Amino acid sequence: MKRFLKGAFSFFIQGLLALLPLFISIWVFMFVFRFIEGIIDNIFIFLPPEYLETKSMIYLIKAISFVVLVALITMFGLFVRTVFGKILLSITDSFFMHIPGLRPIYKAVRQVIESFSTNKKSFFSNPVLVEYPSKGIWTIGFNTGEVPADFKPFAEEKRFSVFIPTTPNPTSGFLMIVTESQVRPLEMKTDRAMQFLLTGGVVKE
Repeated sequence: MKRFLKGAFSFFIQGLLALLPLFISIWVFMFVFRFIEGIIDNIFIFLPPEYLETKSMIYLIKAISFVVLVALITMFGLFVRTVFGKILLSITDSFFMHIPGLRPIYKAVRQVIESFSTNKKSFFSNPVLVEYPSKGIWTIGFNTGEVPADFKPFAEEKRFSVFIPTTPNPTSGFLMIVTESQVRPLEMKTDRAMQFLLTGGVVKE
């Protein structure tokens, strides 16, 4: 019983750490959304209360807040591509990476963002199927290329490194070195394979 509880607690912690980046992203998004919504609500303060309290007006304010938030995020995305933006990101990274409690969470969030950025797109490419964790069970992975000669126990066989991401956090996973015959290339785009993994197989199209 003690071993079971210990194992269950370990799986709980792993699941919690995997979901933390997602929870933090949602929390930040909602916090900024409500902040913008409050500002826009104050802009329309001159309107009579009977207009402000109608459902149509409430939905209009929420819609405007959402559009403003998306526009601000897009503008910030453009800003971080500039020289000053890169300097700001470098300072932010250095600050959070030196905080013991926030360091692993911030690092995980950054890895998720970088995984979907154009600069890191080549890492999650070439989706394949491999037999894992046992024969007859197939798992989606990403072929990261042929390994050097010192990774090959048998020189006559080509071997490839395959990264198998976990669900729903694709930044963690398993690295396998398999023979060429064990790799089954998939005729699908990378974004579709990632969508399948992130949704736990719920979204298949």
